[in-house]
Amino acid sequence: MTRATKKNRIDRNSPIPIYKQIKEIIIEELKAADSEGHPAITEGELTRRFHVSRAPVRQALKELADEGYVYRERAKGTFPVQELPVHPPNLELGGLVRYFREQGMDCNSRILGLERIVPSDDLRELLRLNREDKVLRISRLIYLTNRPLAWTQTYLFVTEDFQPTVDELEEMQSVFLLLESELGISITRGDHQISASGANEEEAEVLDFNIGDPVLVIETKLYTRNNQLIGWRRAVNIPDDYKVSFTVNR
Repeated sequence: MTRATKKNRIDRNSPIPIYKQIKEIIIEELKAADSEGHPAITEGELTRRFHVSRAPVRQALKELADEGYVYRERAKGTFPVQELPVHPPNLELGGLVRYFREQGMDCNSRILGLERIVPSDDLRELLRLNREDKVLRISRLIYLTNRPLAWTQTYLFVTEDFQPTVDELEEMQSVFLLLESELGISITRGDHQISASGANEEEAEVLDFNIGDPVLVIETKLYTRNNQLIGWRRAVNIPDDYKVSFTVNR
């Protein structure tokens, strides 16, 4: 790694797992070295550098590969990609508005609806709910430079004690942060299914589109830290503003 970074060593007293610390250090250094080229990465080099076993190093490299920062060639090693990934904001659950703001862009959101509803049959089956169970539905419209960017509808099966207000949701910009702070429930994984579609009447009205205009639909199963499926989200996105990058290895 050719340039100094703000953090280049692990903290063994930190609650953050060692492999995650190694992963974040490598990401910082890859970004810093972007204009000068990317050096190869080896397990041996990282184990010696951080004074750790191969297990956390392998996990860090696996996640880096999964997220598109590196690719691995059998019997050759691990190599940084030529172009660092541009993450779709949905990869960081609940982080869409924050992501764009960190890029210096004018991004905000508005809550369109907040209510407890009886889920559809498909959603009840997906979440394995009883017929009397209700879910919290949050409808949010996200704007970029004062024009609609995405419409998200999030459905969470949580206790009725969790009663966020519209003001709280708009202030925090993420129901996941409120859920963690109030109930200690962390949503740590989202399994995405991405598809192209044409805007229906409701989507066209919300996004200020024409019916049938192309949209990018991302449907996400939401899991807690202990791998419990707790919710589902459907995001309808303006396709021109999204770039999905991934690497396929043979």
